[in-house]
Amino acid sequence: MATILSTDVIFATVTRRGRTIASLSLSGVTSLAQIINHIRSLVSDTMGILTLSLRNSTQGWRQERNIILKPHCRATQLSLF
Repeated sequence: MATILSTDVIFATVTRRGRTIASLSLSGVTSLAQIINHIRSLVSDTMGILTLSLRNSTQGWRQERNIILKPHCRATQLSLF
């Protein structure tokens, strides 16, 4: 993955089965994990295989990758009594 600086402007498009489900512009992020967290918050009801297209307009690169979003499981404390 190419380097992402906090001053870069990143354009992200998420598609599922050829249909765009989210398109956003981000700045201040420095990792793919931060970008995916933003996307996860936008498409929280969507699960499965998605295509993520990233374009860094500051550095001039573009990447496309497939990601899998799964539902978040929250831990629950169980008690026997």
